Amino acid sequence: MSRPLAPNFHASQWQHRPAWQNTWHALETSFGRGESFLHILQAWQQDANAPAMLFFTAFANESPTHLEPLIEGHLFGLLPGVHRIALENNKVQLTLCIGPAPVMAREIDIAADSVLTTSLEEWDARSIARLCRRGTALAWSTLPAHVLQALQQQGVQVNDPSQGGVYLPQWTPKTSLRPSVSAPLNQTQKDANRHAVVIGAGLSGAAVAYSLATRGWTVEVLDQAKNPGAGASGLPAGIFATHVSPDNNVLSRITRDGVRATMQRAKQLRLQGSHWQVSELLEHRYAGKRKLPKGDLWPDAGHEWSTEASTPQKLAGGLQANSDALWHAKAGWIQTPEFVKAQLSHPNIIWRGQCNVAQLQRIHSEWQALDAQGKCLAASQHMVLANAHQCQVLLDTVQCHERGNIHKRPLLPATALRGQVTLGSMAMLPPRLKAQLPSFPVNGHGSYIGQLQDLQNPCADAEGYWIVGSSFQRHEVDTTTRPEDEASNIQQWAELMPALSDEIQQGIALSKTRSWAGVRSALPDRVPAVGEFEHPDFKSLHVCTGMGARGISWSVLCGELLAAHINHEPLPMAASLAKRMAASRFG
Repeated sequence: MSRPLAPNFHASQWQHRPAWQNTWHALETSFGRGESFLHILQAWQQDANAPAMLFFTAFANESPTHLEPLIEGHLFGLLPGVHRIALENNKVQLTLCIGPAPVMAREIDIAADSVLTTSLEEWDARSIARLCRRGTALAWSTLPAHVLQALQQQGVQVNDPSQGGVYLPQWTPKTSLRPSVSAPLNQTQKDANRHAVVIGAGLSGAAVAYSLATRGWTVEVLDQAKNPGAGASGLPAGIFATHVSPDNNVLSRITRDGVRATMQRAKQLRLQGSHWQVSELLEHRYAGKRKLPKGDLWPDAGHEWSTEASTPQKLAGGLQANSDALWHAKAGWIQTPEFVKAQLSHPNIIWRGQCNVAQLQRIHSEWQALDAQGKCLAASQHMVLANAHQCQVLLDTVQCHERGNIHKRPLLPATALRGQVTLGSMAMLPPRLKAQLPSFPVNGHGSYIGQLQDLQNPCADAEGYWIVGSSFQRHEVDTTTRPEDEASNIQQWAELMPALSDEIQQGIALSKTRSWAGVRSALPDRVPAVGEFEHPDFKSLHVCTGMGARGISWSVLCGELLAAHINHEPLPMAASLAKRMAASRFG
């Protein structure tokens, strides 16, 4: 009988970390029911000397069952892939990898500080060594002699064959991993490196700022508008929902990761009731629209996200019994400006409005944001552009040297997407129509959300308001609202809910509605651009842009991804998906 592993192995190791190291990456080869994670979480909570942030990566062949009650509610929809669960106000990050270990191990691209190998049935010594840095402590209960020998050949010095060892290769290992955080030269450098400037105070900028602020950074957020949440992020309310495709493609996987991150962030900020709601969502699937994956591509964990809508659900959503529709259990709506403001309210964030940045320049290792007169508005070693379709305008002001085909000036081939929505009071609706409208959002070609509270004037209408739309116009930046778009939105609404079509078309008085328009930014491959460019003249200038119509669903994930890169942390998603979102694909 093998001897059980010592409890809180990881906690015993972080006690000896250097004073400058404020994070810890613990990795385990088997998640089980989550018992070990709860043990280390409890140790972290009770240890005054614990690192400021704890990252815990674990593996499971398939979605775990019979989970510990304390974490069961967080672990839903665990399809094959990498899932990030944020706990303790973002201070504890659980990364759960579902699928064959040799495959999933390649989706982790940064080394662990401590490794607990409770099971090595599907692992080989090379895979274990790949996830180690020089000095990583390893522990195990018992291993066959040939496995111990293989670990030693990969650079693990075995202290005790029945307990563990340390990764200390006598050679310089070749690795594809991102570098772990290294010691700053001095305290002044450490403090300087943990200050950032973000240009743009919409969904993207607020998400980046909050992700950095929760990691102890001070962040200045600049925007040309008087108030945060202007531009496209001024949308009064929008939906977040998963994307489905028959082959469970990249866009579908990224969007699920994004929706999970958005829901976690909204819960952290305690946005409830009138600000946001996980209300479920009905998607009217028009002819030719995407369908759910079939068979093994969409197991029970997939149906926790999205499944075929039942007849009662379709009828409740204003559809007909024979309409094709999906039911998204993990979806809902959010009041966009409030989401932005809530993130920017973090005490480490300084918001500065009416700052018109006209040019960027780099002096030594510091980036400066200048106004039209050349005055420096803000400066930092790390600067983030999160200003949508204006991002390229500022990139073009950076002085750089073309280096042939190796390094070309970064170019974001973004498309401006104008969208107009229509809003109205619930009280203005005919009683019969109002009684039949669903309490949950409906989307498809356009969308509907109802019973929203007017946060600027809560007493205006106790029944709240509804919002439908939006229009979709490429290469247009004029935000003046248009009567023809208002009429088109009502027509879209009628088509979205065919069972209520006549009541909608006949019962909405356009003279009693109002409109809002904004301009979004989208990239040709339909996924955002996050991080640094390859061009050396743009080092430490980051971007977070190209959300298109999915800013609510994607912005938090993108903020966490950018923060993980800057802080040399484990990524909040599969490395292969993160690579598809890298800004470096554009220069």
